[in-house]
Amino acid sequence: MADQTSYQKAQLAIEGQGPLACWFNPQQYAISKANEWRATPVVGASLPSLQFGGGMGRELTLELLFDASDSSSADVRQVTDTLFLMMEVTQPATGDTNSARPPTVTFSWGQTVTFTAVCRNLAVSYTLFRPDGTPIRAFVSLTLMQVEKADSRSGSGAAAAQNPTTRASGRLSVHVVQEGDSLTSIAYNAYKDPTRWREIAEANSIDDPFRLRRGQALTVPEAVQEIGHR
Repeated sequence: MADQTSYQKAQLAIEGQGPLACWFNPQQYAISKANEWRATPVVGASLPSLQFGGGMGRELTLELLFDASDSSSADVRQVTDTLFLMMEVTQPATGDTNSARPPTVTFSWGQTVTFTAVCRNLAVSYTLFRPDGTPIRAFVSLTLMQVEKADSRSGSGAAAAQNPTTRASGRLSVHVVQEGDSLTSIAYNAYKDPTRWREIAEANSIDDPFRLRRGQALTVPEAVQEIGHR
C-alpha cells in the first residue's frame, strides 16, 4: 500500500463473518455516552423539575483506511460492499420480523477491543483509482453504538456470569414492545424465567423497568444452556 506511516493494523469482527482487516490511525478516537433528562418548568421556580428518562448506549466514532493499491487485481469495493451489507437487516431463520436486525460488530486494535455494537452510521470515500476507474483506496467513517453492557474500561463486554445454569449468549434478538408488555413478561418469553428481566434492562440501559414505550425496540440477549459451576 501507499506510505501511510501513521496507520496501524486493526480489524472489524462482524457477526457471522470472519474478521475484516483494516488500517487505523491511533492518534485519537472518540467514545461518547448520553443520558436523557426531561425538564419540566415549575411555576415560580428558577430551575425546572428534572426526571431521568434513561441512558443511551456508548458510541464510538472511527476513521479507518482500506487499501488495495499493493495488488494488481484487487478492488477495494470487495471490502466496502461487505461494510454496506453490515448495515442491512439479517432475517432470522424463524421468520420472526421482530427479531430481524443488522449484525453486531466489534472493533479491535492491538490490546484494545471495543464493546459489542451495531453500526449506526457508515460513510465511505474512495480516494485512489486505477486508470480504468477501479477504486483501490477508501477512507471509512463509522459510528458504532453499544448493544451489550461494557466494563469500566470502555472495552469489551461484561465478565462472564458466575454459577448460572443458563446465561446470555453473544447473539442478540430484538423485541418490539406491545401493549401490556413488561420486562418480566419479555424475560419469561425469552428465557422461561421472569426473574431475568434485569439482563434485558442492562442490555438496553433501562433504569426504570416500568417505563416501556409501545413500539420501543429492545435488544434481548439470546440464552444458551451451560453446566453450572461453583
